[in-house]
Amino acid sequence: MENIRFGIVGSGYMAKLHSLALRNIGAYLWPKLPRIEMVRMADIVPQAAKEGAERWGWQSHTSDWKEVTRADDIDVVIIITPNDSHADIAIDAFAHGKHVFCEKPLSNTVAEAERMTEAAKASGKVNLVNFSYRTWPGIELARQLIREGELGDLLHFEGHFFQDYAADPSLPFSWRFNKPVSGGGAFGDIGSHIMDIACALMGPVESVTAKTRRLYEKRPVNGLDAKQVTVDDLTASLVQFSNGALGSVHASWAATGHKSDLSFSVTGTKGALSFSWERNNELHFFSADDPQRVGGFRRIMLGGIHPEADPFWYAQGQGLGYGEAFVVTARRAIEAVINANANAAPNFAQALHINRVIAGAFQAAEEDRWVKIKKTTAFD
Repeated sequence: MENIRFGIVGSGYMAKLHSLALRNIGAYLWPKLPRIEMVRMADIVPQAAKEGAERWGWQSHTSDWKEVTRADDIDVVIIITPNDSHADIAIDAFAHGKHVFCEKPLSNTVAEAERMTEAAKASGKVNLVNFSYRTWPGIELARQLIREGELGDLLHFEGHFFQDYAADPSLPFSWRFNKPVSGGGAFGDIGSHIMDIACALMGPVESVTAKTRRLYEKRPVNGLDAKQVTVDDLTASLVQFSNGALGSVHASWAATGHKSDLSFSVTGTKGALSFSWERNNELHFFSADDPQRVGGFRRIMLGGIHPEADPFWYAQGQGLGYGEAFVVTARRAIEAVINANANAAPNFAQALHINRVIAGAFQAAEEDRWVKIKKTTAFD
C-alpha cells in the first residue's frame, strides 16, 4: 500500500493524542510504512471540527460523521466520541468498507458492544480498540514472560487504576457522569484499562463480584446549578479467571493523591511480576529459580530491546511516555491494515468481554452476589 487514509470522528482531548501519533509514526518506522494521510475530522459542533482540524493537521473538517464513515477517500475511521455513539459510527463504517479504531470502552452497553463485534466480524475489516496501556512495552514483556512459562501456573492478579481528578467536588458535570451515555463511571472508564490488562495476562474472567460507591451525588453545571450523577466514583471487584486464578481489580477517578496510578502484580507458582504506570519504564520480575540467598524482585529497565519499544529510544532507561503509547497502538492499527489482519489485538471481541465483565460487576454490586460472565475464546 502506498498510503493509508485516516478519518477521525470527534475533536476532543483524545484527538490530540491520536493526531500526534499519526503525524509521528512515519518518522519512527520509516521506510517500511506507507504514507499516512490525515484526511478529515468530524465533530457535531462545526467550529470544534474546524479548530481541531486546523490545530492538529487534518486536511478537512465536517460536522457530519457520515462524511468520514462513507467517504471514498478514507480507509480507517478513528472513533473518539462519547460511548453511546460508538456503535452507530463503527457499524456504519464497517458497512462502507472501512477499518475501525475505536476508543475504549467499546460501547456504553453490552448489547451495543455485541452489535459492534458482530458487524466487525461480518466485515472482515481491522477492528482495534485503544487499550493503549495493554500494549505498553513493560506490560507486553509481562505477557511474554507469562506465555513462556516463567511464572508457572498463574495464581493471582491484583490490579487497580486510581486517579484523583474527580476528587474535587467542584469538577463540572460531563457526559462521563451520565450512565445512559457513558455506561459506567470510574470502573467503565479507567477501570476498563486495568480489567483489559488483567484478561490479557491471565485470560478471560469467569465470574465477578463487586461493590461500588458514588462519592458526589451531584456535579455543578455552568458553576451554578447541580446535576445528578448516575455513575460510580469507586468500584472494588473480586474476579475468578477461567484458568482458576483469583484476582482483585479496583478503579477510582476520585482517589486522592493518585495521579495516574495504574498498577498490578501477578503471582504464579514459579515467579511473580509487578508494574506501576507511574514508574512505567520499569518492570519488576521475581523468579523462584534464583538462588535463595540472592533471590528477590529484579528491576528490568525498559528500552529498545523490549517488545514495542524498538522504534523509540534504544538504550534501556532513557524513558518512554504517554504519547509513545499512542504511537504503539497506531502502529498496530497500520500494520493490521497492511497485513489485512482482522484478528489483530486489542480487538472488538476482547473489548466485548471487558464490557461484559464491567456490566457483570455493576450487576453483582446491585444484587450482592457473584455474576457469571459469558465464555469467550477472544484471549486465546
